[in-house]
Order: sequence, then structure tokens, then C-alpha cells
Amino acid sequence: MIPVYVINLARSPERRAWMMAELAKAGAKGSFVRAVDGRRFGARCDIATVRKPRAQRALSKAEAALTLSHRKTWRKFLASDADHAVILEDDVHLGSGFRDVLALDSKAIAFDAVKLETMFHKIWLSRRGRAAGERRLHRLGAEHLGSAAYLVSRAGARKMLAATRGFVHAVDYQLFGPHALGEGGLVVYQLVPAVAVQDNLLPDPKSRCGLGSTLHEEDRRRLVARARRGKPRGFHRLRREARRLAEQVVRWLRLAPTMHRRRIPWE
Repeated sequence: MIPVYVINLARSPERRAWMMAELAKAGAKGSFVRAVDGRRFGARCDIATVRKPRAQRALSKAEAALTLSHRKTWRKFLASDADHAVILEDDVHLGSGFRDVLALDSKAIAFDAVKLETMFHKIWLSRRGRAAGERRLHRLGAEHLGSAAYLVSRAGARKMLAATRGFVHAVDYQLFGPHALGEGGLVVYQLVPAVAVQDNLLPDPKSRCGLGSTLHEEDRRRLVARARRGKPRGFHRLRREARRLAEQVVRWLRLAPTMHRRRIPWE
């Protein structure tokens, strides 16, 4: 059985209780990894002030802390004798087939990671998939952000440690962003249907359990400031839209022959 690691903040016991209940419901067990808390960083924290290349802002303390938490979990996994591990953040709903995923023969296909979650928007996937029990694995062709639930191999964990050493992007962008899947050389598959979804992304708001946010106040201020700035206007907006259109055309020409875009359901 593939081991499961759950990243959880010590100040969020309600999330730990939630994940214990979700794992029990799925007939699985997990090891809890104490997350690094960005609120405990000092004002002179070097990690949170590393500038992103060609970007306007640094990593926030919460983003840096989340990256450190995933790195801590990968190291714990690599210190074990397991060939693969499932990494979960502490705000996910697990589907009915989660235990079946843990019983899969993960050696049958070479990968660095398999995304187990869905964001419910269209993503680029290979047209042909491989059987994974009653589900299928499709090669991920372009970004599918989110780091709440994924299966990782030992080789993948080593690549992820190397990719996140510089703290230049949020952890989900480093793992499942366009650079990671292109120049970064990560081999990533998507489980279809997905078997996990974050609580705040559930399509039916009534099904959400309302887990409290762990965002640092710094992140809240950034989100408010971004909303106030609004969208660019005039020439700047035209230039941005032209660049975006050109990137979409190039991407389509590269991916369309072997891949297609689709939304990933979960169950």
C-alpha cells in the first residue's frame, strides 16, 4: 500500500480532525507532517523576500512556508523505503476510490508525479490514457496548478527538491506550472476522474465544510491590493491581450496533435 503524508499546521487541529475523518472514511491511514508556519517567520526572513525572475513581487511568507512544508514532506518520504507516496494538504475531500489509488501498481508506468485533484477548469491532456484500476492516467501537457493532492515517485521527489531550492515561485507553479512540464523535465500524469478536491472548490457550496483559511495576513493584503489595482487599460491592455493570444496559438500548435482540453471531474 502506498503511504500517505498529510501536511498540517499545528494551529489547525480542526483540519487534522477533518483529514483523519476523510482517511478513515476512505479506509486509509496517513502520517501527519507538521507544516512550517509562515506566521512565525521574522520580519527579516530571507526566504520570503527572494525576488522572482521577471516578476514584480517576492514570495509571501505563506508561500515560502508552504514550499518548505512540501520539501519537508518529500525528505521524509525519501528517508523511508517506499517507492512512491501520496502527498495531501489538509483541506481536501477524498473520493470513493481513494483507497484503490493506494493499491495501484505504480511501477507499471514511469512518472515523477500524478495529480490526484481537479480544479474543474479545462486542461491539456493526452488523448490516449493508461488504465489505472477503474480510472485512467493521462499525460499532462500544460499547467494544472494546485498542490493539494498528488502521487510522487522517488525520482520525482528528488527533482522537486531541486526545482524548489531557489524559492522563486509558489510550490504548485514549480511542480505543475508550464516551466516544470517543459524545460523543468517533470513527467506528470493526471488521474481521471480525479479522486480529490479542495474544500473551497467544491461545485456545490452546501457540500463545503467551511475549513478556516490559513492565509497569512500578508497574503490577504496582497489580494486586496491586486483587486484595487484592477486590469490594465488602453495600450497596456491591448499588448497584454495580444501576448496572451500569441501564447495560446503557439501552445495549441504544439499540443493539439496529441492532446485535447477537457475538464476533470471527481468522484
